[in-house]
Amino acid sequence: MSFLFVLSVTTLIHSQTTIDWAVLSDVKFEVKYDKEIGISFEEATFGPGIVPLDGQQVALTGYMIPLDGFGVAYALSRNPNSSCFFCGGAGPETVIELKLKPAAMRRYRTDDRLLFKGILQINRSNLDNFTYVMLEAEPVN
Repeated sequence: MSFLFVLSVTTLIHSQTTIDWAVLSDVKFEVKYDKEIGISFEEATFGPGIVPLDGQQVALTGYMIPLDGFGVAYALSRNPNSSCFFCGGAGPETVIELKLKPAAMRRYRTDDRLLFKGILQINRSNLDNFTYVMLEAEPVN
């Protein structure tokens, strides 16, 4: 009996919620002005569908988009780069910044469609990161 309990708890700890891009669209943006740095930016307000997932393990399928020439920084996109991933009405909610686990760092091909898991971080106003960030990201085989 105790073996089944331990197995159940272990499964719960290591499981993640699989989300889709519709969940990430539960966000609105308002233009704000930062007097200290002298620029306008869009501040995100997240809806009730996404707020409970902040800090939780999630899995999401998308297209790999390299953010540098070294193969270190990547984004996962709802749309492939070959289709202009940020065109046609797509907004900041259609890409998620991947902060890869060291073991997951390698060169990924542009537009590879992959399932990634990691800890979802929602970003209201940090100009250094995307609206959504996946921490400890790694591909799921």
